[in-house]
Amino acid sequence: ETTLAPDRMALLTRHQPLRAAVAATPALRRMAWGAPELSQVPGVPLNVPLYDEAPQQAPEGLVPTPETHITTMANGLKVVSQAHASPVANVGVVVNTGSRFETPSNSGASYMLQLMAFTSTASTSHFKMVRNIESLGAQTMATAGREQMIYSASALKPNAKQLVEMLAETTLEGNFVEWELAEKKAFYANDIAELQHNPLQYVTEKAHTAGYTGGSLGNPLMCPSKSLGQLTPDVLGAFMETYYTPSNMVLAAAGVDHAELVKAAEAAFGTVPSGGPPPPAAKANYTGGEYREVVDSEVTQFGLAFEGVGWKDPDFVPVCVLNMLMGGGASFSAGGPGKGMFSRLYVNVLNKYAYAFNAATSNAVHSDSGLFLVHGTAPAGHVGSLASVLVEEMAAMGSKPFQTDEVARAKNQLKSSLHMNLESSSILFEDLGRQVATYGKRVSPADLCKQIDAVTPEKLSEVAKRILKSPPTVVVHGDITAVPRYDLIAKNFS
Repeated sequence: ETTLAPDRMALLTRHQPLRAAVAATPALRRMAWGAPELSQVPGVPLNVPLYDEAPQQAPEGLVPTPETHITTMANGLKVVSQAHASPVANVGVVVNTGSRFETPSNSGASYMLQLMAFTSTASTSHFKMVRNIESLGAQTMATAGREQMIYSASALKPNAKQLVEMLAETTLEGNFVEWELAEKKAFYANDIAELQHNPLQYVTEKAHTAGYTGGSLGNPLMCPSKSLGQLTPDVLGAFMETYYTPSNMVLAAAGVDHAELVKAAEAAFGTVPSGGPPPPAAKANYTGGEYREVVDSEVTQFGLAFEGVGWKDPDFVPVCVLNMLMGGGASFSAGGPGKGMFSRLYVNVLNKYAYAFNAATSNAVHSDSGLFLVHGTAPAGHVGSLASVLVEEMAAMGSKPFQTDEVARAKNQLKSSLHMNLESSSILFEDLGRQVATYGKRVSPADLCKQIDAVTPEKLSEVAKRILKSPPTVVVHGDITAVPRYDLIAKNFS
């Protein structure tokens, strides 16, 4: 029989409600320190602490915060890095371009460049590129967006120099071989067909094309299949020559010594001229709109969006808190009890209506605008009811006061998500690159947490009203017959 140490038993019995329980409960006397029986003390509610003393705060500086280093090379290339404990180095290039910068003559070029990444270059064949990647044990990826292209490569830290060389080749020496391009166009056509099977991506994409007019953010990420023929080597080469210049790029790394990274960048990128400033993107023009597509499917997707805020907007952080409070992220508990189970959409929609397969908000942020989107999924016969419920919830967002406890919970969830995501070196590298490409600097997690802590219920109400003043954008994919007309939906927010 194991007995608690006298000092720890004395600590337990100091709490008045526990004295009788300790005396009357043999289990408490014989349990080992830290055993699960500690949570099963009879007569003591779970909200009553077992100890009088509050846990002490960790001393400042106990865990040193890695410093972010930024260097701008002579040709304008920005180099940013931060130390990371992982044995893997994550290195990548962020290019300030994407579908927003496309024109009707080169629509879809950004996504095609994503597919053509790490293939043939002016100095390396596709076969040799693949062999080089395999010999390093590296992982490579490219992602096209509306305003930024990201090329990334990861391998063990001693191979960081080779990763930089590989990234320089694929971003500065693109060589579009006809047969490779034809092969990637087949992949492109397949991705277009598969888009509708990714509900959130599909609804978000159609909300952009319906909500923004005049090109810019309304340009689709992927062009229609019939337009693939216009993506020739000359068109892709001209697009790269215009936007893939050192002054329009950022080289970012997590887990690489900054001096070594700059030295590798000088060797791989330093001889390339800075190039002239690329043409600016057209101003975002959000007007609201509607996109409905009839599809023979057992479930129907419904999306309702409003204009959000851009990266540099002073309301950016409050909108992120609002997104978390309403239902941003996972709708179900994952990684521990309660995560995601107290958002308004979970409590008021998922917890009440069995036909609601999914209900969540998302926040698409761009340089000068954004979309605040609520997305729901339901059987075709119930999508009209789900649409009405989601419209009511969004209207209540602008009229129902926010409670102190739900705001505090949303802020804690957002800070927790921020810190846990940055534990991953791949996410850390992307955060470094995107921030420097967007702001020209890096805002630390500590500074972001201070901004999150400063958000008040009153500020959230102000931001919610601002968002709901914009015209709605409605997206329906599936059975569109039961979803209310656009004017009836918009009437709820006028």
